[in-house]
Parts: sequence; structure tokens; C-alpha cells
Amino acid sequence: MSSRLSSFLNRTPVLPLALCLVVAIVFIVGPILRKRLTIEWPNQRLTIEAVVISEPIVKEKVVVVDLLTTQNHLKLKCRLARDSYSENVRLGDGLQIRTYINKVHAWQQGHFDYQRYMVCHGFSGELFAKQGDWQLQQLSLLGLSLLERTKLRFLLWRHQLLDYYRQWGITDEAYGVVAAMTLGDKSELDTTLKEMYSQVGASHILALSGLHLMIIYTVISLFVGWRRFRIASQVIIVLSIWAFAFLVGLSPSVMRAAFMISIYALLSLGHRERMSVNTLAFTAIVMLIANPLSLYDMGFQLSFMAVLAILLFCPMLERLIPLHVQMEHRWLKILWGMTCVSLAAQVGTAPLIAYYFGHFATWFLISNFVVIPLATLLLNLALLSICTYWWSGLQSLVVVVLSSIAILMNYLLEGITRLPLCSIESIHLSTLQLACIYLLIGCGYILLSLRYPRFR
Repeated sequence: MSSRLSSFLNRTPVLPLALCLVVAIVFIVGPILRKRLTIEWPNQRLTIEAVVISEPIVKEKVVVVDLLTTQNHLKLKCRLARDSYSENVRLGDGLQIRTYINKVHAWQQGHFDYQRYMVCHGFSGELFAKQGDWQLQQLSLLGLSLLERTKLRFLLWRHQLLDYYRQWGITDEAYGVVAAMTLGDKSELDTTLKEMYSQVGASHILALSGLHLMIIYTVISLFVGWRRFRIASQVIIVLSIWAFAFLVGLSPSVMRAAFMISIYALLSLGHRERMSVNTLAFTAIVMLIANPLSLYDMGFQLSFMAVLAILLFCPMLERLIPLHVQMEHRWLKILWGMTCVSLAAQVGTAPLIAYYFGHFATWFLISNFVVIPLATLLLNLALLSICTYWWSGLQSLVVVVLSSIAILMNYLLEGITRLPLCSIESIHLSTLQLACIYLLIGCGYILLSLRYPRFR
């Protein structure tokens, strides 16, 4: 079974062509789907019963939560007027609200379309409720689908882990970074910190993606990578990866990474080539069939372009230094490998970042040399902190080191922001210019492959 799938994924060139066809179809039918998903709400007060499905974000005047209605399973963005009552709303609480519901408001900055972003993430509307418009209510979850109930259960477990983080005494300066990097919760990240990570080209480290899941995959493999029971060990690893994906909320980047790792684990049983453009194309096809609007999601685009560029350009870059030289100098091999991955990912994502956000981080390579090793340490220490709950003394020591690493990361990245020309701002790319840039990148790859076939 695994050898057949391996042959299908790695030797069949039709998959990228099939992906192009699927993308073309989605581009055609996508606007129709988006229009149908944009609900026109009546101009009158509606009474809804809904479950809180996100960690509340407390702002200056409101408490922001995501809701899932129990009647028709619609996802809504809700803003509750901030007071002592709304500040106590928690993930999993049932709410009964009587207020006006509006479609997601149109807001655009550059090419970032907030309304399209919300629709792609399944939001059907938004509402504001002041004191007296809502109340807590015990609700039955039997009306929700099995998948929705499962996601909510895992999110409640994540909430418990976040409570453990707070009980461990992680400093406020480090808590937001630790929560975002290990459990995908960005509710405690302040705007200044997000802007700093974006300015130095390290935003990807705060958004759970393939990097984080591959680190977790490697750690789990060290414990259950049994050679005599390969099938059992790979099944345990894949189940663990998907459990983590549910734990952090099944974002598109996490789903893409979990799906690819699942194929990676399956192909390893047949001792075949594990990662290829075909594997990525197959993953994209499955995800687009499941949710065509993912194509319009900025996270989906960045995630796939990063992996595609790594698959295409990394082998070329790695061969610039002869293999025997890398094997003789282990640290050179590690450093050069990190450099190649960072450069390749930047080739794939820099045009999109400039298109959506209008800036380019010039010191991205230095930033990646800082965040990737520290992120690896941070994730491993977070796992160790959970595993040493039975030994409070050792756990306290691990937590101190964990907090120190997060603070050190923030400090080093803040230092990078002080470097000259840290970020080139006010870049304005049109959609045509973006397409031309990627066309040039593609042509460059083809020319290099033809001119230097040994680098392919």
C-alpha cells in the first residue's frame, strides 16, 4: 500500500498539473462561493444561542470572542462591552444574546481584505452586545457536529494547559510568546510585539506551521521510533501530530503541515522519497476540495509558497558547498542547511508579504538564525515542563529557563530592529506585478535547472 502511494506521489508528474486545474476552477467559482457565504442579516434584533470557541481577548472597551451558534452552526465574531461580567467569559461558555447581527464589515489595507479574510475563516457575521443584551446560559452541545464537539474538547484542554502556564509563573514578558509558539494562542500578544516580529521577518515563528510540527515529529520519533514495529510507531506519531493539530485549533497552516507529515510518515514505511512537489500538490488538492475558499486565505498562500520554494530551491543552494566538505564539518552542514531553508522560504514568501503588508525584512537571515534554534529549545522545554509536573523543583527550574529563552528571543529581535534599513516599507505591488515576480522566479528556476542539472 505504502509503496503504491509512494510511486503515485513521487513519480507521477500529473499532480502539479491537477493542482493547477483545481486552482483555476477555484478562481472561477471562488467569488460565487464567497458571495453565497456572505449572509445578509435582517435589520432587527435576533436572539441566538452560541458557544464561545476562542480564548477571549480583553481590549480597552470590549471583550472579543468567536461564537458558534447551536441552531445553524454559524461562526460569528462577537464584541461584548467590557465590564466585570464580560471579563469572566471563558472558552466553552454558552451565551444567549439578543442584538443586531451584521455581515462582516469591509475593511482593506493595501491588498489585505478583512472581509475576505473573515469569510475564508468561516465567519458569517459580527455583532456587538452591551450589558443586558446577553447572559450566560447552559447549552447542550448535541446539536453540534462530532468534528465541532471534538475541536471544542481539544480547545478546552488547551485552555487548561494555558492555565498551567500561568500557574508556573511564566513572566508576562514571555507568556505571550510561549503561548503562541507552543499552543497557538495569540490572545496575550500585544500589538507592539507582533509588529517587532513582523519587522524583522520572524512572524512565522509565532504562527504554528510546519517548522513547529516537524520539531514535535522529531521529538516524538525519538521516543516511539521503534525499528521493529515501524507501522505501530508511525501510527502513534501521526495520531500524536493530529492530536496536537486539534489542540491548537486546526489552522490552515497546521492542517497543511499535519497532512504532509502524515504522508511523510506513510511513505517512510516504503523507504521511498518522502517529500516532493507531488506530495505538496496532493496536499493542496485535498485541502482545496475540502474547503475551496482556503485558496483565498493569506496563511494558506504563504504556507504553500514557503514549502514549494524550499522543495525547489533548497537542493540547488545546498549543492553550492560540496557534500564532502559539509560532511567533514558538521557545524557547517547545520548552518548552511539553515541558511538554505531560510533563503528558499524567503524567495517563496517575500513577494506575497510585500503584496499584502507592503514591507520587506532585510535582516531576515539573521532573524532566522536567532529564532529557529531558540524556538526548538523553547518547544522542547515546554514539553519537558509538562512531563515534569510530578517534580515541582525540576519543573520550576525548567520554567525559569523557558522564560529566559523567550525573553532572550524578544531582546535579540529588538536589537535587530535597531540595525540600519531593518525593514523596507511602503512597497506597493499590484496583482499583475506579483504574478510577474513569481513568473520570473519560476523561469529562473527552470533556467538554473537546465544550465546546472546537477543542482536539481
